[in-house]
Amino acid sequence: MYLSLNFPSLKSNEFKKYTAGNFFAMNGIWINRVIIGWLAWELTNLATWVGFLSFLLFAPTIIAGPFFGVVIDRVNIKKFAIYTQSIIAITVFILWFLYNFKLLNIYNLSLIALVIGIFTSADRTTRMTLVPRIIDRNNLANAIAVHGINFNSARLIGPALAGLLIQILSFEITIFINFLFLIAMPLTLVSVSVSKKNGEPGKKKNILLEFLDGARFAINHNIIFEACAITAVFSLFARGTVEILPALAGGVYDVGPQGLGHLMATAGAGALVAAIFIAMRRSKDQEKGIPFRVYFTSFLGLLAIITLGMSGSWSLALISVFIIGFSMTINGIDLQAVVQLELNDTYRGRVMSLWVVLVIGLAAVSAIFMGAIGDIFGIENTLIIFSILGIISLITLLLLLKKKF
Repeated sequence: MYLSLNFPSLKSNEFKKYTAGNFFAMNGIWINRVIIGWLAWELTNLATWVGFLSFLLFAPTIIAGPFFGVVIDRVNIKKFAIYTQSIIAITVFILWFLYNFKLLNIYNLSLIALVIGIFTSADRTTRMTLVPRIIDRNNLANAIAVHGINFNSARLIGPALAGLLIQILSFEITIFINFLFLIAMPLTLVSVSVSKKNGEPGKKKNILLEFLDGARFAINHNIIFEACAITAVFSLFARGTVEILPALAGGVYDVGPQGLGHLMATAGAGALVAAIFIAMRRSKDQEKGIPFRVYFTSFLGLLAIITLGMSGSWSLALISVFIIGFSMTINGIDLQAVVQLELNDTYRGRVMSLWVVLVIGLAAVSAIFMGAIGDIFGIENTLIIFSILGIISLITLLLLLKKKF
């Protein structure tokens, strides 16, 4: 196995600028998740509301994601990225205003989460489509992994920074700092050069038909179909775990927003280790197909969720969350790289929007069901149930895929 600390994608000046701006944006996203998650718990003390707020942040991906995927394949992607990221930053500024003037309640917090969710659903696909237009194809897999390092270092830094800022300063100052982090990315993008779109332009149809064309392409492509199927199962049964960590922190361990920051930062640490490993693995050679480590870590992550549900120990909970973060990132980055390398720009926006629906949209569905079931049967029992169902589903899927191909 070839490993190298040489990251060739960072030799591109444009990608370096993009990565620098994205660093602040990614930290802003994770700070925002701590803020909204804890505010939901603080305002209601119900895991159902925590899950619902998480659902609002991510569920728009299911409905709006495919629409934005078609739009991205049609429009100037650089301008579109600047607009969507600016709207997200402005919405966080409104959150600061409402909180600062004691006007915030669970209902307008829900509306804010929904607006952020809608435009973040556009931003996720935009970023995945933008990176291949900034970097050359030979370094694309490494760029995706470096992008993963950026995202997952933010998972480590952002929640810890959020907890520290809340503790030392205040919630309102933390929200305003978060706004400054988020506005950095659209300002940076103004100076980033983006290459022209490659691939044959398709005949424009209505949005639904164009998305269905992209979906048919993904279904009929064996490697992309398998990557999407594994992503769907893991998202539905595993990714929701991270979204209900506020309920775990407040309802099981009673560790407050600082403890929530520690949980999310620990998941981020595991994710960062995984992202660095993949970047080193993909620094030179272009792996073909789906690596074995994807299957292995998918099962490992599901087993860690069982451990998290059964453990009453804070230390063991942190270890389990680290493994979950590691597994989610191996699954996410590797499968995204697999899909990206099979695409040209003709279908990239639509297929990647479908992939985002599976990763984020199903995680939102998972979060709201975990939250609701957790209020009835307890968070710990819910984690065990979902993990066992995930293991059974993944084994069944692999048997069906083996038969299909």
